[in-house]
Amino acid sequence: MADSFTKFKIRMGLRTEQIKRNAEKAVRRAAVAADTWVVLATPVDTGRARANWLTSIGSIGKETTQDTDGDGTATINASTRKIEQWSLGRGTIYITNSLPYIGLLDKGSSAQRPEGMTAGAIQAAQHQLDNAHLLK
Repeated sequence: MADSFTKFKIRMGLRTEQIKRNAEKAVRRAAVAADTWVVLATPVDTGRARANWLTSIGSIGKETTQDTDGDGTATINASTRKIEQWSLGRGTIYITNSLPYIGLLDKGSSAQRPEGMTAGAIQAAQHQLDNAHLLK
């Protein structure tokens, strides 16, 4: 009986680790999807609005940058590198843009993009989470 319990305990420990790894992957995929969506959905004039989508872990970033990123690649790559460092217990992943006019862009003030870039990012993240498999 003790042998069966020991084997069960080992199997449950392995399952727990598998679920943890898969949950971390799912959260990271969701964060990358949200970041990619919001960066690419941000209208471009100088590219500064795209470059100011900054990712932080554990606390909300309030800084801005003078950098520009017309196609969004550098911003997405920097965020992805930061997101890949995240693991369970390390805090919340924040994707923020502290430019004073970002809210106006999100409400559709640019002719390049209708409103809703942040809503689309949330939907992209939710899609990743809805399709995550913790026990695969």
